[in-house]
Amino acid sequence: MPKLRNLTRISGFEPRGSHKESFTLFVIPHAGGSATGYLSLVSAFPEDWRILAAELPGRGATAGQQPCATVEEAASRLLPVVLGEDPGPYAVLGHSMGALVAYELTRELELRGRPPTLLAVSASPAPHLAGRSGRFHGPTSDEQLREFLREAGGTPQEAFEEPELMKYLVDILRMDLTMMSRYDRGVEKVSRTPIAAYFGEFDTLAGRDVILPWSMYSERSVTFRSWPAGHFYPFEHPLTFAAQLAHDVDTAAEKPSSARTARG
Repeated sequence: MPKLRNLTRISGFEPRGSHKESFTLFVIPHAGGSATGYLSLVSAFPEDWRILAAELPGRGATAGQQPCATVEEAASRLLPVVLGEDPGPYAVLGHSMGALVAYELTRELELRGRPPTLLAVSASPAPHLAGRSGRFHGPTSDEQLREFLREAGGTPQEAFEEPELMKYLVDILRMDLTMMSRYDRGVEKVSRTPIAAYFGEFDTLAGRDVILPWSMYSERSVTFRSWPAGHFYPFEHPLTFAAQLAHDVDTAAEKPSSARTARG
């Protein structure tokens, strides 16, 4: 299995051999999440892929750093790290809040002539809906945020029984949901990168109705895939999720057409 190594604001999972010979996947976690939470998915991806999971400021290995105030700031903090990796061919995957950061990051990478092969957005409303839907920034009290974590899933039951750990998770979640509530992006400028949009059919936070509008956000292809699960479906279906992403990466690399398409 790939080994874990630490970078500045990035935790990396190295494949066998040189990363120059492999494909790199940058992963940006969900609100309240951390890079190490995605370790369980690593073995599902192709062995020659290098998986680099972003550790946004204010949590995990970066707990002492000043948190980001906006989604755009989070993308700007990750930009030099991604460029500094000199990854060769790569894709960007963002889950939930991470999808919005991934979208903003991809636009910045495009402006610098270093676009990814694919932008994969998971369990997130389209940008113009994210800050307005109210699904991610209603609760504010500790108790409401604990209930939010419980209903969304993805948090081990043991965490709810540890007051200090739960306080830590709630504080990070409040910070991230506040960041999302400030996000206001229209469809005035779209990505030039193919987009793959993924979601869980039973996700009450980011279901089909707010996922399908991602079809407006790329000049290239926009494809869709769902799983019979909730908000954290990748952890329930890691093998099919990783296989679909690998397939979509291969398709995007093989078809550099400018035509826009969308499929259910």
